[in-house]
Amino acid sequence: MNESTPTLGELLRDAEIVLAPTSPSARLDSEILLAYALGASRTSVLTSLRERCPIHAAALFQGFLGRRADGEPVAYITGEREFWGLTFSVTRDVLVPRPETELLVEEALRFLRHITRPRILDVGTGSGCIGVSIAYELAKQGVSDYLCTLVDISPQALAIARQNAARHGVSDRVRFVQSSWFDNDVELQPPYDLIVANPPYVSRLEAVSKELSYEPPSALYSEDDGLHDTKVILGAARRFIGPTGELLLEVGAGKRALLDRYVGEKKCPATIQYLGDETPDDRFTVLRCTYS
Repeated sequence: MNESTPTLGELLRDAEIVLAPTSPSARLDSEILLAYALGASRTSVLTSLRERCPIHAAALFQGFLGRRADGEPVAYITGEREFWGLTFSVTRDVLVPRPETELLVEEALRFLRHITRPRILDVGTGSGCIGVSIAYELAKQGVSDYLCTLVDISPQALAIARQNAARHGVSDRVRFVQSSWFDNDVELQPPYDLIVANPPYVSRLEAVSKELSYEPPSALYSEDDGLHDTKVILGAARRFIGPTGELLLEVGAGKRALLDRYVGEKKCPATIQYLGDETPDDRFTVLRCTYS
């Protein structure tokens, strides 16, 4: 190897400087992308900072770095994202899973622990990260008699969700339905004990980061101040939930006042409890909804 090739530590130092103007996690992004270029783990990179980087890996890394500097999410570059401690395949056909969405999984599992034979419906599943994570945890807990149905309007998204179900060993307990929310009621086969959803909730009037421009618009944007799809789900879900069931629904930043108005006008058929961020910033909300 040429002695003039940079060390891993030198590459990371320079990469952090390059990414700092556009990424709030410049160092972490650099470490993940360098590990991907090397075909190694991030831990092995961090324990080998004085070693020199192979020329081909350095060239790959520079290409990845350029894409990240242009705003492309790390997950689309590597094709993977960690969620709930599991690794999920992602492409530009699905949203990148976010850490805050793990609250849906946490609340779902808390609710399901009292149900003997749970039936779960994940609508707008995308990569399958929510439904597959729930299925994985139920299997890990020894729950054998459960069924999780994953729904998406996009066949490309369902293909990714199928990959992730297989990857985490739950294909035998997960079924897939192509539908726009609850439209395909013949295939959906209600009732369900729990429905979970992370629908589009960004208004087209909201300023968004360049990073979001890489994600599928149909999974991001919703009309009616970003609440059109949320209201559709709130109204339709009652036909698919059993008498003691719940709906868990993620909603974007700054939407609580609008939801309060909607509920106050008696247009919401559900009783709503807010979960998640309790600060005045209202960064994100999970709704726990019950129907009488």
